[in-house]
Amino acid sequence: MLSSAPITLFTLFSTLILSSVPFSIQQNNDTLKPCPMEAIQLKEEWIDKTDEWKENEWNNWKLGLEKNWKIFYLSLQNEKNMWVKSKTNEWIDWMQRMNNKWMHYNENMNETYKSNILEKSLTWDKEDWKHWANTEMKTLIVKDWENWINQCEVNMNKWIENKWIHWRSYQIMTWLKSEWKHAENIHWLKKERLEWTKPSNVKNAGDWLKWKERMYRQSDEWLTWVQNKEKLILNNKCIYWEKWKNNKNTLFDKWTEEFLNKWIIEKKWNALTNERQK
Repeated sequence: MLSSAPITLFTLFSTLILSSVPFSIQQNNDTLKPCPMEAIQLKEEWIDKTDEWKENEWNNWKLGLEKNWKIFYLSLQNEKNMWVKSKTNEWIDWMQRMNNKWMHYNENMNETYKSNILEKSLTWDKEDWKHWANTEMKTLIVKDWENWINQCEVNMNKWIENKWIHWRSYQIMTWLKSEWKHAENIHWLKKERLEWTKPSNVKNAGDWLKWKERMYRQSDEWLTWVQNKEKLILNNKCIYWEKWKNNKNTLFDKWTEEFLNKWIIEKKWNALTNERQK
């Protein structure tokens, strides 16, 4: 049996539920029906509803939650695929910038690094430059690619996380702000904070304990549900994104080899060595 210690509704839901609800969701619930004043002033018929009725309301809400989840999850998959498609144009632009950057490497090179290259390449011949291009320069090019693709993935994951947080926050708010539930919570909060400030004033504590036990259980069920769905989201990698990455990685590898061969054939290192003469 749960302790009868006066842990209030605010403490319980602030730590277990409302802490995950963004401030904007709580402040801008235009689509949620606000609780009328008469509910706050207590509709006794709601408070006096049987435990069976209240449990049935919770179970019905959970059934609706599952239906909403299926719609959300399908929508999330479709939106992820659309997001991946939008990356193709970005990738084309990025590759063009990459080509310009490395074809004019002397202009884009970090000054400290440029000084080091100019210093250690004083006695280099074509083979030395060829070796440098196929090792050190190639490593830098690949690093650019990895940074870009990793940032794309970070952005996608942040976008998914934000959508998930706002969706689940809205769902729990529909339960917490339903008229009867809100009125019941206000009723017992009023008892805890105003009427029961002294132990001698406590009356009908049995119903209060039932309410608190129900709140704990529902909080636990909700958090378990959220954790299970979150695992589905995290473990379900976007297949379309994985295919897209593999395809673009193959194209990038091909471009890198062609670019380095061209850089060597055209002796682009001369642009660097010419600066030594200035």
